[in-house]
Amino acid sequence: MYYFLSGKLAANSSGIEHAQIKRLKLFKQKGVPAKLAMREYNRFAHRNLPLYGLDDDDYVNPFDFFAGTVSFPAKVATVSDLPIPDDYQIKEINNGYEVYDGNRKTMRISLFSNGSIDTIDYFNADGSHTKQDFYDTRGFKSMAQIYDTADGHLIYEQLFRPNNTIFCEISYERKPKVYPATNIQLTDTHGKVHSLMNSGQAFTIMLDELNKQDGEEMSTFISDRSNRTNVPMINMKTPARKIEHFHSIHYRNYWDPSSPLSYSSISNNDLLSKTDIVITPSQRQADDMKKRLRTQVPVVAIPVGIVPDEQLNARHIPISERIPGKIVAIARLFPEKRLADAINAFAKAYKKNSTLSFDIYGYGNGGDGYKEEKMLKQLVKDLDLENVVEFKGYTQDTDSVYNSAELLLLTSTFEGFSLAILEAQSHGVPAISYNINYGPSDLVQNGKNGFLVPNGNVNDLAVKIEDYFANPELMKQLNEGAYESAKRFSSDNVWKYWEKYVINA
Repeated sequence: MYYFLSGKLAANSSGIEHAQIKRLKLFKQKGVPAKLAMREYNRFAHRNLPLYGLDDDDYVNPFDFFAGTVSFPAKVATVSDLPIPDDYQIKEINNGYEVYDGNRKTMRISLFSNGSIDTIDYFNADGSHTKQDFYDTRGFKSMAQIYDTADGHLIYEQLFRPNNTIFCEISYERKPKVYPATNIQLTDTHGKVHSLMNSGQAFTIMLDELNKQDGEEMSTFISDRSNRTNVPMINMKTPARKIEHFHSIHYRNYWDPSSPLSYSSISNNDLLSKTDIVITPSQRQADDMKKRLRTQVPVVAIPVGIVPDEQLNARHIPISERIPGKIVAIARLFPEKRLADAINAFAKAYKKNSTLSFDIYGYGNGGDGYKEEKMLKQLVKDLDLENVVEFKGYTQDTDSVYNSAELLLLTSTFEGFSLAILEAQSHGVPAISYNINYGPSDLVQNGKNGFLVPNGNVNDLAVKIEDYFANPELMKQLNEGAYESAKRFSSDNVWKYWEKYVINA
């Protein structure tokens, strides 16, 4: 069995998870058993699986694994299932209910869109928020959080099986500016209680159990999130093959491969020596990493992107059938994506060609209050482009986006690969990108399927946009060139790499 390790499968997953899912489908297509193994608690995971064409057999995380809910029939949990005293009053509110003991509010119940319970908040006699229950989308209480009534910080978590018994308890300690988890009491599938320091250790226990379940066959574990899943993989006690899969650049200074290494999994020689293979998205990065690490661990290049056969065989949509002047960017609204550069370049090009429009697809960073997203929207407003630049949010339907677009822009600071460019090419959309390490230069060929412009040069980016739309013949040429380029990443071509370096190694 092959396990692809990452943090979380969200409805708006990032490029790493999208790459994992494409790889999983490739393995299944070739008849090789594989599964996603995620580290983080996620009560929405099984609702999200169908968004990616997956089912319960394709996914596992420690909280499902130890709760016995890897596969669990979904039901609707209603207020009538709750042990609410008969003399309490239940009042309907927007999207839920409030429960009262006389004049005192004791509970607030929020519902999912299907009417099943989402969360339950509990209040003490002073009206302070004391506890919150979180329900899995399949209709059972999966977690409870208990709060300090003085300042509301989290002090304790409990994780539940569907029969309402507890299998995991997490304690949090108040420290200056942070409230870290200081102890995890985990009951494994054999009833043994483990005292752990972090969720990575729980992840390791699950990986070892999965490995044992696979019998005499030595399973292969591929860590796709170096900062989240590599160390738990390395710490496994059972014999297994362990592969580190890089999706981003491996050093801190974006243009200096000799600068400090980004991840402990390669900067710590002891960790690196316990890895069987290191995979990078491109040969140039593999070569740079070999020079830098000087390790006996094989460093190989396997393309991250895979173009499904159905897309390669789909009808080519000519430029004449697309929305005239439509430019798109598909990227997280994070600083490293430098979408302000794309907007400023578009603004310059738009002054020369008023038929252009720009759609930006991606989500912002809620962790910092959507600072970058707010800045980008203000920039669009300041440039008086609100009628032609739209923020479309995250979309699962990228096929429709690419099939109607005439050009993709990429202005990232760094990319290990670039799924956005490859996916655009597979739909006949040329790309104009900054020439950065490593991805774009491995995908974009000047004058064939797009253009590379000097890193950070907004003026050159704008000129290339202008020149592209001013030359209909060039647009047609690059449209077909994009379709042709995508053939390099067909399922069969990419599978040859996996067979050579991993399957038959």
